[in-house]
Amino acid sequence: MRLVVTGGGTGGHIYPAVAVAKEMVHLLPRASVLYVGTEVGMESRLVPKEGLPFKAVRSSGVMGKSPSQAVKGLVRASLGVLDALAILREFRPDVVLGTGGYASGPVMAASFLLGIPRAIQEQNAVPGKTNLWLSRISHRTFAAWDYSVRFFPARSRVVVTGNPVRRDIFEDAPKRDCRKFFGMSEEGPAVLLLGGSRGARTLVEAGIEIARKMPPEWSMLFVTGAEYFPEACRSLGVSPSDGIDGIRAGNIILKPYVYEMARAYGAADLVIGRAGGMTLAEITALGLPAVIVPSPNVAGNHQEFNARALEEEGAALVVREGPGAASRIAETALGLLGDPKRLARLSGESRRVGKREATAVICRHLIDLAGRKG
Repeated sequence: MRLVVTGGGTGGHIYPAVAVAKEMVHLLPRASVLYVGTEVGMESRLVPKEGLPFKAVRSSGVMGKSPSQAVKGLVRASLGVLDALAILREFRPDVVLGTGGYASGPVMAASFLLGIPRAIQEQNAVPGKTNLWLSRISHRTFAAWDYSVRFFPARSRVVVTGNPVRRDIFEDAPKRDCRKFFGMSEEGPAVLLLGGSRGARTLVEAGIEIARKMPPEWSMLFVTGAEYFPEACRSLGVSPSDGIDGIRAGNIILKPYVYEMARAYGAADLVIGRAGGMTLAEITALGLPAVIVPSPNVAGNHQEFNARALEEEGAALVVREGPGAASRIAETALGLLGDPKRLARLSGESRRVGKREATAVICRHLIDLAGRKG
């Protein structure tokens, strides 16, 4: 079994591809996997760190660009198809999976020209432009939500699998051990606030308000993002100078980043965060209740649609950006934590819509497609 995965530009495209690649090797230890991305995308840095072989093609954006940029993008994409043809001829994959982004277009086009079985995976409730086009030439389209099916062309072979989630996110550690790892109280409810890698002002302001209002027996792992970490520390009366490993402000643990996501989720009774496709996939796969705040500053407003898909299922509470949003987030979160029965109901709905086996299901579909080669 030989698999090529391709996608890049953002973590939302990269991590699903990595998850599938690693799961395939777990299921079929003799499988050969190759990740194809671009040299300038973050995949060129992240993928080798994941221990996966990596090769690059030339590509850049076309849709939504100015006429001159679109022409340049078309030229680079055409060159990228030539790059991809050479890579695929050398590697000889049995199947190709694209997860979106600039890199996937040339690779999926090359797989079409070579007659290699191919599939795409869409992380968001409403498909991106690249995946919407690629669904027309793919043998299978893996969608994250039932909500997504209506947006694909009628002839697309859509299978609702959920988003592929990294196996290590399911670390089976007791809650008390996860809290102890971060220096959090082992008693009372705990909040995990995810401000993102760079940070989101509304979420940080909400976290500060929650920290000031929550009872002393409650706790919070407050992940601020790098940009807002000093501000959040000062607002809660602590110095940010030694904050790489986290700073305690009473019952609050402040960190600019958190790398140990399995333990962070394991410590939490409630998650507050953005509505990225992969964040929602992880939260629901773990059956965690959440307060979701979709970012309005993303292409195609896809976080709003992601949030809406979860909201319609009753699997999360959604607070939209706007005047007073930080206070509304804080009020919603504090109300939930003070109502264990409501929190439990939300957790049950989250688990119901979660697709814990999504990665393995996608791999089985890919194995089936690979068997049809030729």
